[in-house]
Formats: sequence, C-alpha cells, structure tokens
Amino acid sequence: YADTIFHRLIRNFMMQGGDPTGTGTGGESIWGGSFKDEFKPNLVHTGRGILSMANSGPDTNKSQFFITFRSAKHLDGKHTVFGRVVGGLETLDAVERKEVNKKDKPIKDIILETCVVFVDPYEEVDEELARERQEELSRQASEEAEKKRYKSRKEEPDLTPRTFGVGKYINTAVKRQQTSTEPIQSTETVKKKPKTSDFGDFSSW
Repeated sequence: YADTIFHRLIRNFMMQGGDPTGTGTGGESIWGGSFKDEFKPNLVHTGRGILSMANSGPDTNKSQFFITFRSAKHLDGKHTVFGRVVGGLETLDAVERKEVNKKDKPIKDIILETCVVFVDPYEEVDEELARERQEELSRQASEEAEKKRYKSRKEEPDLTPRTFGVGKYINTAVKRQQTSTEPIQSTETVKKKPKTSDFGDFSSW
C-alpha cells in the first residue's frame, strides 16, 4: 500500500484506496485472486473511521478498502469490516474537506506514504496454536503415564491371605497352633478305671 493514492472520496460517506493502479479498477489479494467475505455480527459500519473491504459483489475482495466518514449501516452484510481508525481523526477530518472532480477523485492526490504492521495477527495465531499443541502433548503424556501406573498396579500379585467357604470362619491363629509339630497337652481329665479283685464278683454265690 505504500505510495498508493485514495482514488475516490465522497464527503459524508467514505474515502477509498488500495488500488496500486490508482484507477479504482485494479488490485489483487496476496493470494493472487479474490477472497471470500468474512462477516461478523459484532463488526458493523457504525461510526466514523470504520475500515472495510471494497468489492464488486459477494466474495470479490482483493486489495481495495475504504474508511467511513459516518455510519453506513446499509453496507452491513455486504462489505467486510476489518478495522477502524484509532488515532489521527483530525487527519481524517482534513482529508474529507478536500476538493474532488465529477468522478469523486480528489483533485490533489491524497497519498498513503507508508504502511506499518504493529501487531501481526498471524504470528499471534501461530503462537497460540503452538501453545495449544504443547498443552495437548503434555496432557496426552500425563494420561499415558497414568495408564502405565494403573496397569502396573493391576499386574502386581496380591499376597493377602484369602479364605473360602467355611474356612473363613476359622480363627487363623488357632489353625496355626493346631498345625504345629510341637505336642499339644490335653486339658481333659482321664477317667481312671476302678480296681477289681482277681477273684471276681461273689454276689451270685
């Protein structure tokens, strides 16, 4: 856009530029052809200093643009708004007062001397995408590590003693005591048999 002119100026409406040929019929996009409209409900032609794409119909955006001198709601949904004047409105006031010919071209050239990109939106998007990719890789690595830990815990043998059926009601301490190889002394009293005489019973005599 450096050294291009604003080839069209209509007071109380807008000023148009972006055509390297300065005729209003030239210009192309960075891709070589035209590109589609990009309408957003929050980006409208409301107020002074709105920056919007000039076109010759739907999806015919190339390089030409215009800056409004006042609101132009009838352009909403027809031209893509992509910016606004954030400083130098006094310059916009001075330009609007310039004389034009019958074809709305300024009699004295209004030249866009230079164009500076203060913030590159593509760089911001690239940085944001790189950050999101890194966060996604970190999340996937954490999930994979957690799966491995869970799998490792499942494969560890369970050495906890288990009992089944009626055995679960038996005191394991008593079982260990009974299976010991040491002799167990009985606490029961052994009944002694009464002594009898070698002569037997004489009651039937």
